[in-house]
Amino acid sequence: MADETNGRTGEGTLIGGRYRIEEELGRGGMAKVFKGTDTVLGRPVAIKILAPQLAEDASFVARFRREAQAAARLNNPHLVGVYDTGSDDGVHFIVMEYVEAKTLADYLAGGGRILPERAMELSESVCEALTVAHAAGIVHRDIKPANVMVTRKGEVKVTDFGIARLTTSADTVAQTAAVLGTASYLSPEQAQGHQVDARSDLYSLGVVLYEMLTGRPPFTGDSAVAVASKHVLEQPVPPSKLNSDVPRGLDAVVMRALAKNPANRYQSAEELRADLERARTGQPVEATPLLAESAQTQVIGSRQERTAVLPPVEPEGAGRRWWPGILVALLVVAGLASGFYLLATTLLRTNQKPSPTPAQVSVPPVVGLKLKDATAKLEAAGLKVATPLIRVSDPSAIGTVLKQDPQPGMTAKKGDTVTLTVSSGPATGTIPTGLVGMTVEQVKQALAKAGFKTFTVAQETSDTVPATFVTRTDPPEGTSGVTFDTSITIYESTGSGTVTVPDLTCFSFGAAKSALDKLNLVIELAGTMPPNSLCPHGSKIVSQDPSAGATANVGGTVQVWIAGESSPSPSPSPTESPSPTP
Repeated sequence: MADETNGRTGEGTLIGGRYRIEEELGRGGMAKVFKGTDTVLGRPVAIKILAPQLAEDASFVARFRREAQAAARLNNPHLVGVYDTGSDDGVHFIVMEYVEAKTLADYLAGGGRILPERAMELSESVCEALTVAHAAGIVHRDIKPANVMVTRKGEVKVTDFGIARLTTSADTVAQTAAVLGTASYLSPEQAQGHQVDARSDLYSLGVVLYEMLTGRPPFTGDSAVAVASKHVLEQPVPPSKLNSDVPRGLDAVVMRALAKNPANRYQSAEELRADLERARTGQPVEATPLLAESAQTQVIGSRQERTAVLPPVEPEGAGRRWWPGILVALLVVAGLASGFYLLATTLLRTNQKPSPTPAQVSVPPVVGLKLKDATAKLEAAGLKVATPLIRVSDPSAIGTVLKQDPQPGMTAKKGDTVTLTVSSGPATGTIPTGLVGMTVEQVKQALAKAGFKTFTVAQETSDTVPATFVTRTDPPEGTSGVTFDTSITIYESTGSGTVTVPDLTCFSFGAAKSALDKLNLVIELAGTMPPNSLCPHGSKIVSQDPSAGATANVGGTVQVWIAGESSPSPSPSPTESPSPTP
């Protein structure tokens, strides 16, 4: 792979001081994604790098950073996790969870279909991911098969918030006329360049579900403009018309998700998930079932009556001519039956008392209030609070309403439900068990998998855990309710508290240091002494303190003296040869 972006993203390059780039996994309009390795934690990661031609564009860099900030706030098994982000010499990158999986687009390639029950299960998982994102005020804006990953175990991971946008942001980058996303999966409001909200993601998911069931999206065309136009103007064919295995309940769910007007769609990902579950388990769905077509039922006076295709005219003199009369008679009977049905229905309706139109109220603002006060204020206005509440991990103002839907000032009917997003405090987790006896790197990986991100390493002696292995953590393993931003201290064993000092006589200083390092002892050169006759070569250790065989504390110091001429040496005896000068 060739080097790119000033030669900083070539294979084997270390970026951010810890992430080694390996093979390319894919590319999009804004970025490339590489497989890499976190050299600190020793785990595989996916590294998304902003395209070099966009790195100089401040608006694209800002959007890229928003992606990282938005995705890092999300925590759900069905979302690809974001670990880190940064810039390195003009290269902007995001480090994400590496997932061994195929995309849904891979499974659907070539017009493949997925069984209705499995398609519903996959869509329910996507709904769970979107529920978390929408609760955090994030709209994905690009839900499509290529952004839905399915692992070997069948688990779903939603990825690529490349054009995600914080709905609470005042930034108007995404408000331009440019339409982002992929044409086949655009919502009508995206196709028209209008502002979008969470319901746009639900439309796109409806398109994905339609394709899973039928093998193709609801609208196709020769160009992106043609497809986008159909999203705005044309009604899709019910999926059951293309796949007879699609049950009526699922048909209704798909068609409601694909409603042109966002007000007619599901209003939340959780609402769509619940109806998918009903359809999957054979229960009645909340979406209005599609009327079954009947060749014997027509609407009297309709301007869109179907044109029947008559049988071909028989050759002159061939066959009998009695069938036209019977056909006319059948049509007359069918028309009369339809007329009586409509008449009876009208009479029944006139005997019923008309339902009173619910009073309209203005939704009061409750963001910033405690849940109890917000509930009381909404109920006083004739509105209800949705159950269950949407709770998000936010350390600020625990128990306070962070968001409401519908928004303050909007008009609603008395008795309508308001969905509240409430702060539940910082996200917490449990310190894993079984960490004692692991290496430090193994413990870091286990803690990161549990959701913790910050670690420090300290050393301590241990009579039971061998050196270099973990003795304990702080907070201790098994502790629950620990916030994910807590710094976890990992204690590494240095071995038992005492060691036996070896005999260093005649060792070189380097050899002695190596021997003491293995025992976690520190060597110190105390000076020189006359040569030792036991050591024929100079510059060797002739004395030490503590002496050989003594007990010393781990981490203690051993002083050594090397043969030298710092003090006068006694004259050698006639039988001795002088020692070599060191």
